[in-house]
Amino acid sequence: MPNQFNRQKVEDLTKKLESAKSAALIQYQGLNAADIANLRNQVKQSGGVLEVAKNSLISLSLGKIGIKLPETLTGPTAIAFCQTDEVNPLKEIDKINKEKDKTSFKYGLFDKKLLSLDELKKFLTLPSKTALVSQFIGDLTNPLYRLAYAMRFNQTRLVLALKAVADKK
Repeated sequence: MPNQFNRQKVEDLTKKLESAKSAALIQYQGLNAADIANLRNQVKQSGGVLEVAKNSLISLSLGKIGIKLPETLTGPTAIAFCQTDEVNPLKEIDKINKEKDKTSFKYGLFDKKLLSLDELKKFLTLPSKTALVSQFIGDLTNPLYRLAYAMRFNQTRLVLALKAVADKK
């Protein structure tokens, strides 16, 4: 029979998984305490939370939201919950992974679906939410700028033609 602490931890993980925009299971073997603290700070600054939990508790909480892992989790596992942006915290983890080469992704979660490692890598190539919003706003304003330029261009040509005619006379 699981103790009260473990039950509470499973409920807490389940709530965080349900409220997160995306999440990832990460193997962090080989990182010392300072590296883990740095990783937590980087993830927190980019809008996420990194939490270490037992593999059995992670599997139970995933089962409660309807996700079945294809294999059992092994090794030390942490969960990165992305709360404000779906991609940025995971990109921070990927960046640290490229620098230290001691962390690795196991699985990703997006929209209550399990992402394999290949799907997660494709997910990481997406631009951040702020980049997408700025690109969208730029795409919306671009036709307006072109229209204003086209209208000014014809007026400028007319003024120049009238000035040339006036200069000729």
